[in-house]
Amino acid sequence: MGFLNQLCNINTRLKSRFFRYTLIFLSSINLPSVSLAQLPRFDSELPQKSPTEETPSSPVSPSNNVPTQPSQPSEQPIFNGSTAPLPEARQAPIGIIKPVNGLVNIKLTNKTAAAISYEVIGDTTQRRLSGKSEIILKTLKVPVNITFYREKGGFLLIQPQFINDQGLLELNMTETNDFNLDKSSLLIEETGSVFLN
Repeated sequence: MGFLNQLCNINTRLKSRFFRYTLIFLSSINLPSVSLAQLPRFDSELPQKSPTEETPSSPVSPSNNVPTQPSQPSEQPIFNGSTAPLPEARQAPIGIIKPVNGLVNIKLTNKTAAAISYEVIGDTTQRRLSGKSEIILKTLKVPVNITFYREKGGFLLIQPQFINDQGLLELNMTETNDFNLDKSSLLIEETGSVFLN
């Protein structure tokens, strides 16, 4: 508050519009209460260095010794601190199906005794395919992503069969005890490349 009082005294002495508006502006700001004793003083002398603190002077000014090299673009795009896999490290498709007018048909054949839940992401809600049954999903627009889940929690072995003359991909689903063979999703890209994960 003492600071605002000093500004007010200056304002009345100078009768300047500038200081009036400054005072109005400053009065609208919530300042922490600070006494003049807490403010730093700029009129005091600088402390003298002791002889042990002195550094030898150098006629050469300090320079940045970082070697300059032309920046090269990164070979890999970086996403969230990681790099995208190289094309040769990317998973190879298990096959290719030719979309007809951007559409494919998929036949799901459940050869297990348990029900299998599946969902065409962005197209259907979760659906149930009972044991020892099959269904054809017609005219799915590529790219297509389907997820699978065996309701009793077992692993699924999915064996694809491409029937290109009918534009059909058949997925035969059986149970397996091998975790490494378990599959839970299918992706068909716009190019027709098929991936199982």
